[in-house]
Amino acid sequence: MVFVNCVIEENIPIEASINTSANVNYINQKHIGELGTTYHSESNHIEIPDASYPTLGKVNLHIGFEDGKKYKSIPTEFIVVGPDWPDHFPDLTLGGPWF
Repeated sequence: MVFVNCVIEENIPIEASINTSANVNYINQKHIGELGTTYHSESNHIEIPDASYPTLGKVNLHIGFEDGKKYKSIPTEFIVVGPDWPDHFPDLTLGGPWF
């Protein structure tokens, strides 16, 4: 897993993990609250080898990167994970759909 600095909706800096083996993009609910953005409620789960975690819905966000010369903003759909998401997991993961 690789970590990069990025910005959500041009105003919230966050460290994201890039995980090419993940089949979803996800973001922790606490960052959605900071944005004042609502997500589309949808009951589902994210399955990992040792556990399953409920998800709260989906949201479309712009993730931005600055390469020193210009700023790039990429719109992406994310699954919103809730408060039971383990602290040792990244708050933002860019998986296969993001690529």
